[in-house]
Amino acid sequence: MNLNIKVAMAAFAVVLGSGCAIQAPVYTPSVESAELLKRQSAPARVGAVTAAPGAPGAQSISLRGSGMNSPVGADYGAYLAEALKAELKLAGKLDPESKVEIGGVLLKNDIAAGGISTNSGEIEARFTVRRDGAVRYDKTQRVEASWESSFIGSVAIPKAQQQYPVLVQQLLRQLFSDRAFFDAMR
Repeated sequence: MNLNIKVAMAAFAVVLGSGCAIQAPVYTPSVESAELLKRQSAPARVGAVTAAPGAPGAQSISLRGSGMNSPVGADYGAYLAEALKAELKLAGKLDPESKVEIGGVLLKNDIAAGGISTNSGEIEARFTVRRDGAVRYDKTQRVEASWESSFIGSVAIPKAQQQYPVLVQQLLRQLFSDRAFFDAMR
C-alpha cells in the first residue's frame, strides 16, 4: 500500500476515534431580558454558578456522539454565569461591588439532537439572590424548547448547537420575569 494512503488512513482513524468535539456558541444577551433588568432590578454582581455533581450535560452535551463543550470555564455552570453577567452588563446593572449577588447551581442541561424532523432541549438551574449575605431568593427555573430539524446529522448538529444559547436566553428571561426575583434584589 502506498505510504500516502497509509498516512491518510491513519489520520482518518484518529479523527474517527477522537469523536469530534465542538463548542457551544458564545452567549449573546437578549434585549428583552435587558429591558426587564433595566426597569426592575438593582445593580448586582454574579457569584458562583456551579454544576451539581452528576448533573446531566454539566460538563459536555452529547450531540449524536459529538461532545459540545462550553466555550468558557470548565463546565456549563461557567457558561450560565457568563450569560448572567452579559445580561446585567447590557442592562447597565452589573456592579462587581454590589451587595446583591446572583448565584446558582446548574441541575440539568441537555439537547436531544436525534429526532427525525424536530429536536429539543432543556435546561434547569436553581438560582439564589443574596443581599448582604442573606439568602432572599432560592428557586429552581426550568425551560424546554423544540425546533424544526432534520434526521441528517450535518443539519441537525449545527442547528442544535445554534439553539443552545437561545435555550439559555429563555431560562434567564423566565428568571427575570419572576416577581419574587426582583423583590429579592431590592
